[in-house]
Amino acid sequence: MTDRIQKTIIRKYLDLVDKDFATEAEISEIIITVDNLYKNRILTDSDFYRQKIGIVEKDLVTAFELAKRKRTSKEVKLTIDPGLRKIFESDLGGVDFSKTALSDLDKLENDKAIPISSQTVQTALENLIIPRRRLTTEADFEKFVTEQLGQIFGKERVHRQYSVGGFLALKTDIDVGNGQVGIELKIADNLSATDMQRLIGQVIYYKRRFYNNNLLVLIASKSTISPKIKELKDFVEELGTTVIFGTAINL
Repeated sequence: MTDRIQKTIIRKYLDLVDKDFATEAEISEIIITVDNLYKNRILTDSDFYRQKIGIVEKDLVTAFELAKRKRTSKEVKLTIDPGLRKIFESDLGGVDFSKTALSDLDKLENDKAIPISSQTVQTALENLIIPRRRLTTEADFEKFVTEQLGQIFGKERVHRQYSVGGFLALKTDIDVGNGQVGIELKIADNLSATDMQRLIGQVIYYKRRFYNNNLLVLIASKSTISPKIKELKDFVEELGTTVIFGTAINL
């Protein structure tokens, strides 16, 4: 049910963005609703949409403080990064979540703890909002993804540079659940032909040597997917490994 709760919050936020001006009271209503949902454990830090709701709340708090400081008109114009808007609209999938009142959200039940599986980790990765500044180096990207997954599945269950054993002494970039799901990360903007060949070799080795069907590849870029990366994605998926592509945005 938290999926519906979070999408309702996102819809209400976008409705304020679309208005000429949002009032202090309208902004405050969403902030208070989100705070109460976390306080009552209806929303939790382990939700797939946790990062997205955090971005919404941070923007609304900033807008609220700006409106509060105004002496007369307690209104502000909300703006949103086009890339983030595209992600939010895709999440909503054309469904009108605005019909649900904010006051009714606390009547919905919270989901149970999220189990670790290839599918749940894939869903978590697909819901990541990747800041462009975290694509400076692969190490920084790896650290960011590890932190985000740690919020969802527990920090003690998400590890960087996880050894898969064997005479090659290779390590997956991220492991979730001590060998349950492996993740290999790549920054598309930095990939050379040699890097792409290496990724294919890593996928074959990790899949057959350790993770079987529980290996995922996350490729991020500062732009949309290029024909070269699309071809790489298709080839890796022909090997039986899911590839998630994400376009980073300014945050």
